[in-house]
Amino acid sequence: MKTAQKRRNFHTRSNKASNRGRSSEITTKMNVKIKRRNDPAVARRFIAISVIASSILVAVAIFVAIYFDANKVAQRKLEELATTYYEDYYYEKLMSEIAPELKEERLQLYAQTGLQPVLLRQLLLYQNGKFSSYKKYFEKDGFSCDKNKTSVKFYPYAPYGVKDYMVKYELSCSSE
Repeated sequence: MKTAQKRRNFHTRSNKASNRGRSSEITTKMNVKIKRRNDPAVARRFIAISVIASSILVAVAIFVAIYFDANKVAQRKLEELATTYYEDYYYEKLMSEIAPELKEERLQLYAQTGLQPVLLRQLLLYQNGKFSSYKKYFEKDGFSCDKNKTSVKFYPYAPYGVKDYMVKYELSCSSE
């Protein structure tokens, strides 16, 4: 009799109301999750989020491909070098070589024909090689620019100040 009583006590403890409630809550939550997966509104929302995320990734990939293209980087760095070269060095040198009374006449001629082209080699070496670190932008893995053919040509225009010029870039680069 004692064993039957023990069994009965054991049996009643396992059938507590709290135990029954937990198992039914778990089943209900699982059923809700399954229903949500099959819900068309959830599927539409998932598809919309996927399309937006994919579009953003494609836009970023295109931006990276264009912005970090070796040819584009070389073009930007050549523009940067040319601007620094003309404004910090070439303009002062040019003005010192021209007599003040002939300045207007001579610069009008240069406005039409342009100044002598400046090679990439010269741009990298002027000011005792201050800009020689830019060489890495013109020589990369499978990409190189010819330093004797890549050049810039300056065209000054009135009123012939330091910032009054146009530049024509001649980039001679190849990808292997």
